[in-house]
Amino acid sequence: MENWKQRLRDAFWFALAVLFLVETWLWDHFSEWLHDLGRALGLERYEQQFKDFVATLTPVKTLAIFIAPMFAILPAKLVGFELIAHGHVFTGLVAILLAKTLALGCMSFLFDICRDKLMQMDRFRQIYSVVLEIRAWAARLVAPFKQRVYQTADAMCGRIESFIGVEAGSLTRSVARLRELARQKRSA
Repeated sequence: MENWKQRLRDAFWFALAVLFLVETWLWDHFSEWLHDLGRALGLERYEQQFKDFVATLTPVKTLAIFIAPMFAILPAKLVGFELIAHGHVFTGLVAILLAKTLALGCMSFLFDICRDKLMQMDRFRQIYSVVLEIRAWAARLVAPFKQRVYQTADAMCGRIESFIGVEAGSLTRSVARLRELARQKRSA
């Protein structure tokens, strides 16, 4: 019985770690995507004007701008819950997830602009430090599983190669190259 409880507890923490890592991945990439979108739309000058505006604000007012997307999505979340309550579970979940993802992306974009002002607040620096520690913990917890997934993928590539008769190792090397490119992009 105790072993069952421990496994359930481990599964809960693992799922929480994976969810946190997915959110941090979205955070990291949405900021980049929004900057790219702004450049594609020719909005760089507005971004600079916004940066200049934020520079004139107090840290507390900057915090208000930073967390505004969390409150801006509340109506969309309420619509999602309303849809779920009326039996449209899938549509409601999609509405909630889209709203959450959009807010996360906007907050990521805003954090890049507001970081210096936000870091002037002791409490914010403490919370930021805790979030970074949680991110490191989640990465350590998920790392062995990730390694097993990579090993399984490599083994599957080997089996596929032998089955379809491609040059030995070419598919595995291609997957390894793609993985390395992704790592390089993340670290850049």
